This record gives sequence, C-alpha cells and structure tokens, in this order.
Amino acid sequence: MFDISKKIDDKLVLNNKEYQLFLSFDRVLWIFEMWGKDYIPMELKPKLALAKLTDDESFKDLDVETAMAVYVEVFEKHIQIVRAIDEVDRYDIEGNLLPKKPKDDPENDEPPLYSIKYDGEYIFSSFMQAYHIDLIEAQGQLHWQKFNALLSGLPDGTKLVEVMKIRAWKPSKGESSKEKRRMQELQEQYALPNI
Repeated sequence: MFDISKKIDDKLVLNNKEYQLFLSFDRVLWIFEMWGKDYIPMELKPKLALAKLTDDESFKDLDVETAMAVYVEVFEKHIQIVRAIDEVDRYDIEGNLLPKKPKDDPENDEPPLYSIKYDGEYIFSSFMQAYHIDLIEAQGQLHWQKFNALLSGLPDGTKLVEVMKIRAWKPSKGESSKEKRRMQELQEQYALPNI
C-alpha cells in the first residue's frame, strides 16, 4: 500500500543481513522486461532480478528455489501495488497490467486499457503534460510506488487517458454510424497487441 504517512522503507532482510532495495520505476520495468525474454534461462531470472534491485551480485550464489521465494516476497511486498481494500493492480511477470477481477464477478475478463510495455510514449507524454516530469531524466530517482500513484492519477486530457477512453469505448444507442465507424477505426489504431 502507498502510505503517505510514512517514508518509503525498501529493505530486504535475508539471513540477518539487510539489503537496500532500489525500486526506481525504470529498474522495476527492466525486471518486467527481463522476465519476458525467452533466451534468459528461467533459473537465472530471479537471481538477476534480485541483483538488479539490490545492486548486490551475491544473489547469484542462491539456489533457484530460494532466489525465487525471495523475489516473490520482494514482488508482493514492494512491487505489487495495493490501491484500496481488495483492489490490486496486478501485473504479469513481464509487467503487463492484468485486468481487475472483482470478487463478486469471477467471469469479468475485460482486457487491460493500457500496457506499461507498449504505451511508453503515451505514458511519457502524459507525465510531461500533467506533472512536468521527464521520465527519462527521472530514471533512478522516481520510486515505483510514486510512479504508479502518478500514473493512476493522470487527468483527463492527457494522451494516455484519451487512448484508454478509446480502448474502453463501446457503441451505444443513439450514436451515428459515422461516429461508431470513427471510434472503431481509432480502436484499431490504438489497439494493444494480444498480451
């Protein structure tokens, strides 16, 4: 949970040793991208992720099961974003936002409206427009949780919000066939790859 009453304390304690976690948004996105690369052996991925998040290469000496357990703990405590009770932004291992599934509707399988991986230019331009934050210059500085808070709070009129509205559009009664055609063309133009 993003608790504004406390400082962000990103520490990992393992075998009585404390490691500082470096959770800038670009490091977390690097990890998401790394998980999606088929040429990297699966047994190496949690070790690479931990090394990237701690700047400590000693994780390469962990056995695979321990490395995966430690990475899952870090992911669940520090990367997975909890917004409210039972409302979690869930990401797959490659960083793609998964659709929310309300408890009372297990069949709700709406596709995600954005992808951190594929909508980078819209996210970049929206942060510049709304917050005057250059995400390239903010690499290594802007914390993952802050990045997510700002992302979820993007105002109407920003490019990402407009693209999300296009993706979410469904035809309604009373719309002209011309408007429906226009919106369908925009949906095709802004469609995400099958993720």
